[in-house]
Amino acid sequence: MKRLISVAIILSLASFAAAPALAYPGPTKIVSYAAAGMKGNTVKGSCWTSSIASTRSDAFRCMIGNTIMDPCFKLSAKAVACPQNVAANTGVIINLTKPLPQANPKSAAKPWRFQVAGGSGIMCNAGTGTVIGNYPYYCSGNLVCSVPAATKWPTTFMAQCGTPSGPMTVKGARAMFVATLWQ
Repeated sequence: MKRLISVAIILSLASFAAAPALAYPGPTKIVSYAAAGMKGNTVKGSCWTSSIASTRSDAFRCMIGNTIMDPCFKLSAKAVACPQNVAANTGVIINLTKPLPQANPKSAAKPWRFQVAGGSGIMCNAGTGTVIGNYPYYCSGNLVCSVPAATKWPTTFMAQCGTPSGPMTVKGARAMFVATLWQ
């Protein structure tokens, strides 16, 4: 039995040593998203509440037919912009059929989108529906992530990311550097 425990300890240490170390990618780029100048299709729709994805006072949750768009940012009293590709600043512009609802109260900025560092291209969006435990961001590559937090480097953020393995559980969670976050 002692031999079995010793082998298990050695194997776990060997696998830990073989795991690649997280290389510090540099500071996280923090973008205060500006919807002005966004290009995209113009459609009619309405917004019924403030955004769930973004805490900004100019962010709303809107409808185009039966499709929910969140976040959408106020362009004017008669239009909002709902970004889909933030790098290209493209998305959908909604000409409002009803007045905008009451805005979110002023609060601390929370990122509504971020990109994982390391060249993977993994983009994460704030979940606006059912959230898995403490992982409110849904990402490409079937990942979910925690809210990015500043690490010991004052301008670098990290998030815990893993794969959903049930309605409220995540497996293989690991710390990942954040390259860019949008607020």
